[in-house]
Amino acid sequence: MKILLHLVKADLAMFLRGKLALFWTFAFPLLMLVMQMALFGQDVKLGPVSLAIVDLDRSTESGSYLRQLQAGLRQQHSVDFALVTTPADGAVAQADFVLTIPAGFAANVAAGRTTDIALRGGHGAGAAFDAAYGLLRGYSDAYNLNGLNAPPRVALPPPPPAAEQTLDYRLFLVTGLAGMVILSTSLMGFAGPLVAAREGGMFRMYQLFPMPTGVVVAAWCISRLLIVLAASLAMFLAAWAIYGVRISADGMQVAAAIAMLALGAGAFLALGLLIAAMTNSVAAATMFCNLLYFPLLFSGNLMVPLGGLPTLAREVLDCLPLNAMMSSIRRGLTGGMGWSTDIYSVALLSVMLIACLALSARRFTWMPRS
Repeated sequence: MKILLHLVKADLAMFLRGKLALFWTFAFPLLMLVMQMALFGQDVKLGPVSLAIVDLDRSTESGSYLRQLQAGLRQQHSVDFALVTTPADGAVAQADFVLTIPAGFAANVAAGRTTDIALRGGHGAGAAFDAAYGLLRGYSDAYNLNGLNAPPRVALPPPPPAAEQTLDYRLFLVTGLAGMVILSTSLMGFAGPLVAAREGGMFRMYQLFPMPTGVVVAAWCISRLLIVLAASLAMFLAAWAIYGVRISADGMQVAAAIAMLALGAGAFLALGLLIAAMTNSVAAATMFCNLLYFPLLFSGNLMVPLGGLPTLAREVLDCLPLNAMMSSIRRGLTGGMGWSTDIYSVALLSVMLIACLALSARRFTWMPRS
């Protein structure tokens, strides 16, 4: 254990002396946090605001109200609405707003009574959603103006506030940046330097010391894991201090999310170790890392939500290790993590960790390859 701790300390000291590595691990994610927050603020959705309309009255009067509402929404250009007028149950569940006209609407209009139109939603918050409600309210008021001498035909109260476990874009972004740190540290900051050290003959000196290969490799992995956790903590502290990011989950859920982050980091560090063990040169290791890094960066649900993709594509991407890890971490930070929802993530990352370590042990060598 003493040798392991000395090796971890030595590797951390070597990492901290590299200014370029410090920039890409700590400073660059913080710059990305500031830039993304400046561009997108608190909006959780980057695409159109979806509106599902459910007409339970199915009368001439309710049809007149809906036609005026839809005509107004199509004419404006402030908010891009995606209208779903005959929604299925799945479309209703996924919609940002669900506007429901209750049964008896026409009878209330004939009797001069006001009908409360149910507006449900709140998958997000921010300027886009406030503007969307304002437009719906405005066109409902325009419908009321058709009968100036009568009581208002409809009333559109604001939707209830989003539940505490709703994931806003700020928390989505900071967790995604933590995932980006895992990727960059495991691939660019681990696999490449290991191959460079081996091909440069640096590993030969380790053979002079009476210690198993596994202890040296474990020290490297532990030092990189500590770096990932430190960089993630720095981002969360910056997001809390600058942008007011809050975590609504209890201590057990937060601990589970941290454990999932550590498990995911271990799995991807093992992948980086496998790349270093399988490649013969720095150029080959860099090529493999790039082939993995950039596709995962844009498909891993890290900084840009994947909600706009087709359902089949989202389901396929959700099965990947990085996406499963990010989903579980976000559920943990919003209080929704549990064995029934996250056993797949734990199993997948554990299998990835064990398989990569086993293959690395068979292929690992201290000597440069010709």
